Amino acid sequence: MASGVGKHKLLLGPTEPWSIREKLCLASSVMKSGDQNWVSVSRAIKPFAEPGRPPDWFSQKHCASQYSELLETTEAPK
Repeated sequence: MASGVGKHKLLLGPTEPWSIREKLCLASSVMKSGDQNWVSVSRAIKPFAEPGRPPDWFSQKHCASQYSELLETTEAPK
C-alpha cells in the first residue's frame, strides 16, 4: 500500500489568490524594505488588504512565499 505523502498538497500560503492591488503593495514594500525584511514588509502592506482577509493573510511567511511566486511568474531579473 502506497503512503499518502504525495496525495496532499502542502499549503504554504493563502489558498485564495492575492489581488493585483495586494501584489503591487507587496512589490512596492519589498522595493522599499528589501527581500530579507519580511517583518517590515508585512506591517507595511496590512492596511491594503482586501475586505474579508484573515488576520494572518500578510504574515511574514505568506509575504515571502507570494513574492517568490511573483518572481517566478515575471521576466524581471531575480
